[in-house]
Amino acid sequence: MSQKTSHQIQRIELIGQDIPLHCPFCGAPAYKPDADEPPTFEPCEHTLFVACDDGFEYRSPRFDRIMNLEGVADDDLDPGAKGYDAFTDGVICPDAVKFACYVPAPSFFGSYHGFAPTETG
Repeated sequence: MSQKTSHQIQRIELIGQDIPLHCPFCGAPAYKPDADEPPTFEPCEHTLFVACDDGFEYRSPRFDRIMNLEGVADDDLDPGAKGYDAFTDGVICPDAVKFACYVPAPSFFGSYHGFAPTETG
């Protein structure tokens, strides 16, 4: 078992693709599943990233700064052999939280939503 630093992103795992998500800091809707339409992602000021197993849907400038990705295009980003789930587990940001949502078998597809309080000072 790996040990997390006090500022490493906290992780919450959810099973299912139809789970609406809201920002834990402001309550704004972040992910809206719809059976008839593709899901919508609506980043608020607390959203660090929205990703899935295929890549990023959204990267905030703050996330890019934290992860040393400023100026790196999505096509040029290599999340490593363990993929975007493990890559986003590496975020170091005080009080940040990640919702990792997994679709059950046979797909096992994952989506990842990261949030953090706004910076102060």
